[in-house]
Amino acid sequence: MEVWLVNGNVAQEDANIVSYSAGAMARNATLRQREYQYEALTRSDQTGANGDPSMLTRAADEDAQASLQHVVLTYSPVGGRRLFVNGRDTGDVDAQGGGSLRDWDDTFALVLGNETSNNRQWTGIMRLAAVHSRALTPEQILQNFEAGVGERYFLLFNVSHLVDVPQAYLMFEASQLDSYGYLFEKPTFISLDGSAQVPNIPLAGIRLGVNGVEAKSGQAYVPLNVTVDASNYVAGAGQKFTDHGTVVPVEKGAESDLFFLSFEQIGSHSHARTEGPPVVADPVPDALIPAESDIGLRTFDELNMSLSNITGVPVTNPAVMGTYQLVKQALPTTEKLGTFGPAQQTGVAQLAIQYCNQMVQDDTRRDNFFGAINLGTPASSFFAGPGRNQVINALLAKGSGTGLATQPNNEIATELNALIDRLTAGAAGSQAGRTAVVITASCATVLGSAATLVQ
Repeated sequence: MEVWLVNGNVAQEDANIVSYSAGAMARNATLRQREYQYEALTRSDQTGANGDPSMLTRAADEDAQASLQHVVLTYSPVGGRRLFVNGRDTGDVDAQGGGSLRDWDDTFALVLGNETSNNRQWTGIMRLAAVHSRALTPEQILQNFEAGVGERYFLLFNVSHLVDVPQAYLMFEASQLDSYGYLFEKPTFISLDGSAQVPNIPLAGIRLGVNGVEAKSGQAYVPLNVTVDASNYVAGAGQKFTDHGTVVPVEKGAESDLFFLSFEQIGSHSHARTEGPPVVADPVPDALIPAESDIGLRTFDELNMSLSNITGVPVTNPAVMGTYQLVKQALPTTEKLGTFGPAQQTGVAQLAIQYCNQMVQDDTRRDNFFGAINLGTPASSFFAGPGRNQVINALLAKGSGTGLATQPNNEIATELNALIDRLTAGAAGSQAGRTAVVITASCATVLGSAATLVQ
């Protein structure tokens, strides 16, 4: 089974992505999500009728993410089940080994995103699903991952009016990476006139624009400083400048977004654009123009720096860096409020949890943030005394800001008190290490909220 997908969140459990089955207790094969893990159930003569015991990826690896991923489940009679995420073997071993598939039932149904009994709902976006007749090799899986998913286009930007070459274009390979971004790669100068003579053409500072405005992020080609020349140009293929790719935010969607290029230099021209002269339209009455929002989202890099500044944990912290790279695609790429979605909230929460965990586990940073705290005190005792206000007040002051008319401190404090009550209730309040867990959860609740995300 091969899938390109975007998990809707990393909280869903027993969520069937692809299932060849007859209900919750009978199947041939199923690929499902269990929070941060992927789970494979495959029926053989070595398992039960439900494919048990299942094979789970390691929880600590957090292989399942709320971002675009390529996931492959393979099975062989010798090695059994293997899972691959983004072209790489997860390294998890099938304890059952291989076995025969002779007991498979060909009357079972193939279901995407659920179970035939309709009680194993998976939420997310599925870009591609394929069932192969034989196990793909690791090389084939890596090849499919590198090929990407979805329609791929050659976008040609006409530069004939800027250089002395007929039918001259700057060409990109482009595809929609996920719901939030377009992938541009392999910028190439090419003429569609096979007999064209190509002189030396200096080219520097390429910027991508969307809907009349240069993109605020994804400008990976600004440092480019190259020369198109006859010795490197190949008729029919052009001259490629770099294999590097970049991601530009989706605005209106693939059906409506329009792209252009600008250059710091192209040929003898400076600060040139690929589009023609602007058309001057009649002025629109102010009453018809939607008001710009006074607030917006922090983008992925702004959010990362904000969490670092608040907690005192550097962005170079290995654990933070690892989480940031995992969730970066799921974080906001544009400041517009209307672009915010559930997958982004999940990514924000994951990053906030990691920053808070690293801060709470570091004695110096924890004391700088909260003041002196003894994590050895049972949570039920610590939060029954002044420790509760010590934690809440520090989070309000540093994570939300006090004395601000736009920050509802009372409401935040109420939510934190309710959270602490739930996490310290009953026997849980006396568990070893529970105080650190509750402080981390409270911290992540504030730092992963709109108090940090909205600006």
